[in-house]
Amino acid sequence: MATVGASGGYLFARSLGRAETRSTNRIDVHHHFVPEAYLAYQRRHNPAAVNAWSLSKDLEDMDRFGTATAMLSITQPAFNLGDRDEIRSVARDCNEAAAKLVMDKPGRFGSFAGLPLKDIEGSLKEIEHSFDTLKADGICLMSSYGDVWLGNQMFWPVYEELNRRRAVIHVHPTPPNCCSNLPILKDGIPNEGAMIEYGTDTTRTVASLIFSGTAKRFPNITWIFSHAGGTMPFLIERFLQFGASAEIIPGITTTGQRVGISGNNMPGPEVLGYLRRFYYDTAQSSNPIALAALKKVVHVSQIVYGTDYWFRTAEDTDRGLRTATVFNSRELEAVNRTNAERILPRLKLHARSA
Repeated sequence: MATVGASGGYLFARSLGRAETRSTNRIDVHHHFVPEAYLAYQRRHNPAAVNAWSLSKDLEDMDRFGTATAMLSITQPAFNLGDRDEIRSVARDCNEAAAKLVMDKPGRFGSFAGLPLKDIEGSLKEIEHSFDTLKADGICLMSSYGDVWLGNQMFWPVYEELNRRRAVIHVHPTPPNCCSNLPILKDGIPNEGAMIEYGTDTTRTVASLIFSGTAKRFPNITWIFSHAGGTMPFLIERFLQFGASAEIIPGITTTGQRVGISGNNMPGPEVLGYLRRFYYDTAQSSNPIALAALKKVVHVSQIVYGTDYWFRTAEDTDRGLRTATVFNSRELEAVNRTNAERILPRLKLHARSA
């Protein structure tokens, strides 16, 4: 079992002539759990729902492959099913369950509390309870709610409060209503939602936050996006609309298409500025293609470690990060821990006292 120390405990090896770095002190910002309240909620709406998570297996994976602290969150469909009272109740129960694990296992877990986001009054009440009573570290939202993405003005009253609290928001993808029953499923595409829609919907909501003016209006919110930003790095040229230009790579000007239908004619450097202010996790993206593309768009300081446990393990992510050869040892240390410490200061204090 790995021993976690305040120094990070970095071990170095050699493989194919490249330095590998294995951390024993990672902060996993993309880490799911299934409290009994959430499983019961899922089964009320889908009797076939099963629980693939257990605390003992979770801790075993964390210990074996270098996760010091995991930020607990509820995965999709999250709190999108049922009536208002049911959704409020299950959100509260899940947030209480996360807070109990944080208390029972000091230093091992943090909490990104869930909100019933389309219920503005309920969300404001849950924000107050989560931060003031449960001492949550941040909030977890889905990329869309039905066919409404996070930049929509209907959510601005919630963001006003989160902005006031300088909150961290982790955004998890979910298939929107518009794409949940596409005919592509009939072509035998395996797990089409996870394969295509998750990355696509993450990109939709990144764009909605920028071009709606939401990111500008609430500058004190720290946004973390799953899966290396979805398809955003590949589509970066299309974020430059109406002929906008930006130096994504220093010394090389990239210009978007000059003909547009309608929309926000935002200067390229402004678009790039927002993209580079956001954070992105490594969950299901710990390969040289995705990480190299993301690293060309944003600075390493904006990349944080995430596994997507239990859908993927710390073992999978550890192997991917070490063998991708995208980051040097100093950059890996930042991705594994210190970038997350900067936006989750409670964890830095814990590391110092360990």
